[in-house]
Amino acid sequence: MKIEDLFKKPRILGIIGDANSGKSNLIYNLVSKSREKHNFKLYTYGLKYDIGDTKIYSVEELESIRNSVIIVDEFFSLFDLEDRKKRNMIERTLRLIFHNNNVLLICGLPENFKKFISNKLNMIFFMKCALGDFINGSRVKSICLSYRGDELGSSVLNLRQSESILFNGSFTKLNIPYLKRYDSKKNNEDILKSIKKRSKKSAKSVPKKVEKEKKEDKTINSVTT
Repeated sequence: MKIEDLFKKPRILGIIGDANSGKSNLIYNLVSKSREKHNFKLYTYGLKYDIGDTKIYSVEELESIRNSVIIVDEFFSLFDLEDRKKRNMIERTLRLIFHNNNVLLICGLPENFKKFISNKLNMIFFMKCALGDFINGSRVKSICLSYRGDELGSSVLNLRQSESILFNGSFTKLNIPYLKRYDSKKNNEDILKSIKKRSKKSAKSVPKKVEKEKKEDKTINSVTT
């Protein structure tokens, strides 16, 4: 399947990766690529940049959307996944989103993808993941561990920020261009700052200057005397 056709029909997609693994950059790439060939209504939750989207802030807003692409970044902050009593409510919300002819893309850390959420995903993008952070017995962990590429080690799926593994019944490795304009961390101030060393030339000139001043002082003193 071509990336620009991901949003053609209702489905639930997942992007799974550790912090700073390039998840947001992948989101912006998917939207940019899809817009090269298609027009669509876009609703987002949690994205920092304006990409011609409509922002939403609640589950109530989410459930009223129809015929659109919906992107929920850090979806665990929108859904209360820790409360087991709300599991049925979340499942009803997901069914309604699908019924309303929407494409839903959710993005989060490996530990955010509970078993019931994992079972709803039609397609999965894996970024760099610590394998120990997956929930044991979850579908996404089983799929990740079934990957036979060289990037899978005993403790980590080791991918660069510019790489992703797409699972759509089979595995495909993707190269993701870096979109600098959407990098919220590029302007961060450096925590460690380099120390500027004085050159040997400037270091030697100081004593000479001091010596010259001392000679001038002696001359003035002798004249005064």
